[in-house]
Amino acid sequence: MIFSKTFKTILPTVLAVSCLGFFIEKPEYPVSGLSPSHTAQEKWESRVFGPTLKGTEVTKVPMRAGARDQVAKILSNYKTGLRPGFKDQLPELIIKESNKYGYDPFLLTALIITESSVNNWARSRRGAMGLMQIRPHTAVAMAKETQQQWKGKPTLFDPGVNIALGAYYLNKLINRFGDLRLALEAYNHGPTKLSSYLRKGKKPTEYSKRVIDQYEMIRPQPI
Repeated sequence: MIFSKTFKTILPTVLAVSCLGFFIEKPEYPVSGLSPSHTAQEKWESRVFGPTLKGTEVTKVPMRAGARDQVAKILSNYKTGLRPGFKDQLPELIIKESNKYGYDPFLLTALIITESSVNNWARSRRGAMGLMQIRPHTAVAMAKETQQQWKGKPTLFDPGVNIALGAYYLNKLINRFGDLRLALEAYNHGPTKLSSYLRKGKKPTEYSKRVIDQYEMIRPQPI
């Protein structure tokens, strides 16, 4: 995926407008496809995700050259708790799931860093587990939908299963809310709670900003 140099100049405006809630009424990432009159936000999300959605078909852009090594370099800064052989597989797992849904792999990497600091054995006070901090009851439903083998809670400590379920769940939330930032907030708060916030006229932004800031920090800059 190739990021244009103009991205640097439009990002501050995009974030500022988003924080004001300008995009609450009109989804920034319409599932039916990007409209002819792209907003700056739609252009940004098309760069993050790569695909243009046309009905149910997804046309992916080529993966950025050297992405595997770049992701591996980022992950090397964290203690995963995994043996070297398993840790070495993480970049491939991230890229595999990113390809599946058309994500920039650095976005998925940023989400993993934000969720667990890449600690495979992480547990939250609310019961979320693993690299992408998925709750078991959510994981059971996602495993059924994706036909992943489920062997109880310890399944979430399998990096391949955890990343696969987390990437699928994020994609499901994007399809539901039609907006990357809202999908990230739903990933954190839960979709039911986020929907309740939105009905009350509230739009959480803190968590999505953390993920996006992390993404901006780790992604390779265009030459």
